[in-house]
Amino acid sequence: MGSNPIAPTMYKKCNKCHEFLHKSKFSPCSGGNYLRPECKQCAYKLSKVRKRLRETYGKPPENYKCPICHKEESQLLGTGGKAGVWVVDHNEVTDKFRGHLCHNCNRGIGNFSHDIDMLWRAIEYLMENDQ
Repeated sequence: MGSNPIAPTMYKKCNKCHEFLHKSKFSPCSGGNYLRPECKQCAYKLSKVRKRLRETYGKPPENYKCPICHKEESQLLGTGGKAGVWVVDHNEVTDKFRGHLCHNCNRGIGNFSHDIDMLWRAIEYLMENDQ
Protein backbone atom coordinates (compact mmCIF):
# COMPACT_ATOMS: atom_id res chain seq x y z
CA MET A 1 0.00 0.00 0.00
CA GLY A 2 2.42 2.67 -1.13
CA SER A 3 1.34 6.15 -2.07
CA ASN A 4 2.02 7.51 -5.52
CA PRO A 5 4.70 10.24 -5.11
CA ILE A 6 3.95 11.66 -8.57
CA ALA A 7 0.21 12.23 -8.10
CA PRO A 8 0.40 15.28 -5.79
CA THR A 9 2.63 17.13 -8.27
CA MET A 10 0.02 16.70 -10.98
CA TYR A 11 -2.59 18.78 -9.11
CA LYS A 12 -2.88 22.39 -8.11
CA LYS A 13 -5.35 24.37 -6.02
CA CYS A 14 -7.18 27.20 -7.78
CA ASN A 15 -6.97 30.43 -5.78
CA LYS A 16 -10.52 31.41 -6.84
CA CYS A 17 -12.72 28.28 -6.62
CA HIS A 18 -10.31 26.56 -4.17
CA GLU A 19 -10.68 23.24 -5.99
CA PHE A 20 -7.74 20.86 -6.44
CA LEU A 21 -7.56 20.30 -10.18
CA HIS A 22 -5.24 18.57 -12.61
CA LYS A 23 -2.55 20.99 -13.80
CA SER A 24 -3.92 20.74 -17.34
CA LYS A 25 -6.86 22.86 -16.08
CA PHE A 26 -4.48 25.85 -15.60
CA SER A 27 -2.94 28.10 -18.24
CA PRO A 28 0.72 29.03 -18.25
CA CYS A 29 1.47 32.50 -16.92
CA SER A 30 2.51 34.85 -19.67
CA GLY A 31 6.20 35.55 -19.47
CA GLY A 32 6.68 33.09 -16.65
CA ASN A 33 7.70 29.49 -16.34
CA TYR A 34 4.76 28.60 -14.09
CA LEU A 35 1.00 28.17 -14.15
CA ARG A 36 -1.57 30.88 -13.45
CA PRO A 37 -2.98 30.81 -9.90
CA GLU A 38 -6.58 30.47 -11.11
CA CYS A 39 -7.95 27.60 -13.19
CA LYS A 40 -9.02 28.19 -16.80
CA GLN A 41 -12.71 28.17 -15.88
CA CYS A 42 -12.27 30.79 -13.15
CA ALA A 43 -9.98 32.84 -15.42
CA TYR A 44 -12.71 32.88 -18.07
CA LYS A 45 -15.35 34.05 -15.57
CA LEU A 46 -12.97 36.69 -14.21
CA SER A 47 -12.15 37.99 -17.70
CA LYS A 48 -15.88 38.47 -18.39
CA VAL A 49 -16.30 40.43 -15.12
CA ARG A 50 -13.26 42.61 -15.86
CA LYS A 51 -14.46 43.28 -19.41
CA ARG A 52 -17.91 44.33 -18.15
CA LEU A 53 -16.35 46.60 -15.52
CA ARG A 54 -13.95 48.20 -18.04
CA GLU A 55 -16.85 48.82 -20.44
CA THR A 56 -18.98 50.30 -17.65
CA TYR A 57 -16.39 52.37 -15.78
CA GLY A 58 -13.75 52.97 -18.45
CA LYS A 59 -10.50 54.61 -17.46
CA PRO A 60 -10.05 57.02 -14.60
CA PRO A 61 -10.10 60.76 -15.35
CA GLU A 62 -6.99 62.62 -16.48
CA ASN A 63 -4.50 63.44 -13.68
CA TYR A 64 -5.99 60.62 -11.59
CA LYS A 65 -3.89 59.36 -8.68
CA CYS A 66 -4.03 55.86 -7.25
CA PRO A 67 -5.99 56.15 -3.99
CA ILE A 68 -3.45 53.95 -2.20
CA CYS A 69 0.02 55.01 -3.40
CA HIS A 70 -1.01 58.46 -4.71
CA LYS A 71 1.03 58.01 -7.89
CA GLU A 72 -0.10 59.45 -11.21
CA GLU A 73 -0.04 57.61 -14.52
CA SER A 74 3.26 59.19 -15.55
CA GLN A 75 4.89 57.74 -12.41
CA LEU A 76 3.45 54.29 -13.08
CA LEU A 77 4.34 53.81 -16.75
CA GLY A 78 5.65 50.30 -17.38
CA THR A 79 4.17 48.79 -14.21
CA GLY A 80 1.09 47.24 -15.80
CA GLY A 81 2.62 45.58 -18.82
CA LYS A 82 0.45 45.47 -21.94
CA ALA A 83 -2.69 45.96 -19.87
CA GLY A 84 -1.91 49.58 -19.06
CA VAL A 85 -1.44 51.36 -15.75
CA TRP A 86 -4.91 51.11 -14.20
CA VAL A 87 -7.04 48.14 -13.18
CA VAL A 88 -10.73 48.06 -12.35
CA ASP A 89 -10.64 46.87 -8.77
CA HIS A 90 -13.69 44.97 -7.63
CA ASN A 91 -15.01 42.88 -4.77
CA GLU A 92 -14.26 39.31 -5.77
CA VAL A 93 -17.39 37.97 -4.05
CA THR A 94 -19.98 40.48 -5.29
CA ASP A 95 -18.12 41.66 -8.44
CA LYS A 96 -18.99 45.24 -7.37
CA PHE A 97 -16.64 47.94 -8.71
CA ARG A 98 -14.56 49.58 -5.96
CA GLY A 99 -12.43 51.94 -8.02
CA HIS A 100 -9.36 52.24 -10.18
CA LEU A 101 -6.03 51.16 -8.72
CA CYS A 102 -2.54 50.89 -10.11
CA HIS A 103 -1.33 47.35 -10.77
CA ASN A 104 1.12 47.38 -7.87
CA CYS A 105 -1.49 48.37 -5.27
CA ASN A 106 -4.02 45.93 -6.72
CA ARG A 107 -1.44 43.12 -6.45
CA GLY A 108 -0.65 44.20 -2.90
CA ILE A 109 -4.29 43.86 -1.85
CA GLY A 110 -4.45 40.52 -3.65
CA ASN A 111 -1.35 39.29 -1.83
CA PHE A 112 -3.21 39.93 1.41
CA SER A 113 -6.21 37.97 0.05
CA HIS A 114 -8.40 41.11 0.27
CA ASP A 115 -8.48 40.39 4.01
CA ILE A 116 -8.93 43.59 6.06
CA ASP A 117 -7.82 41.94 9.31
CA MET A 118 -4.61 40.73 7.67
CA LEU A 119 -3.97 44.22 6.29
CA TRP A 120 -4.45 45.73 9.76
CA ARG A 121 -1.98 43.21 11.17
CA ALA A 122 0.52 44.24 8.50
CA ILE A 123 0.02 47.90 9.45
CA GLU A 124 0.47 47.10 13.15
CA TYR A 125 3.59 45.09 12.37
CA LEU A 126 5.12 47.98 10.42
CA MET A 127 4.19 50.51 13.10
CA GLU A 128 5.68 48.38 15.88
CA ASN A 129 8.85 47.47 13.97
CA ASP A 130 9.62 50.51 11.84
CA GLN A 131 12.79 51.73 13.55
